[in-house]
Amino acid sequence: MKTIYFVRHGQTLLNQFRRMQGWVDSPLTKRGESQAAKVGDQLKDLQFNLAVSSDMMRAIHTLDIILKKNQHTDNLKREIHKDVREVYFGSFEGIDSTQTWNMIGGPLGHFKQDDLIREHGLLKVRDFMHDADPFHEAETAAQIEKRIKQAVGHLQDELEDGDQAIVVSHGTYLRNLATIYTEGHPYLRQPKNGGITILDVTDTPKIISYNQ
Repeated sequence: MKTIYFVRHGQTLLNQFRRMQGWVDSPLTKRGESQAAKVGDQLKDLQFNLAVSSDMMRAIHTLDIILKKNQHTDNLKREIHKDVREVYFGSFEGIDSTQTWNMIGGPLGHFKQDDLIREHGLLKVRDFMHDADPFHEAETAAQIEKRIKQAVGHLQDELEDGDQAIVVSHGTYLRNLATIYTEGHPYLRQPKNGGITILDVTDTPKIISYNQ
């Protein structure tokens, strides 16, 4: 069996201020560092063969804190993968979240992201953001799905039977990943900071647990 433990990074300043945070970065808060330490305590006895973060400092810092708690890091291989970076929000980066979803959802009859997701599905919302972005740079459904599948395939190829990996990534990215790899593409809530999602990549990737 090949298993990947995906973790959402700890709370950041932009999370705290409820601002859109995709490819922009901000540091972990004290609460975010505590969330990362809690994950480290939960996973400290697991032996990982590979440790990965996105190239965002909030993910790298979270992984640093988690691994300091782990009992089996002597021969651990560590990498940075850009493909597990957060979804790109284009010109909405750094803007107030409520304002953003009013702009995107208002013309469609919904002023909350979750209402859009429940009606149209999570991936379709990526296209709504792309269309509403004046610069049309926000990542589309096809772009993020391709990037997620590339990342999972790369990790799958790196692992041998019996191996486990830990990957620190981001909230919207992991929500899309879990939706793609859960049969029926059900409605899933945004994962909490420090939430753990487990993916079995032995054969066809499938979610074992989400946002624990």
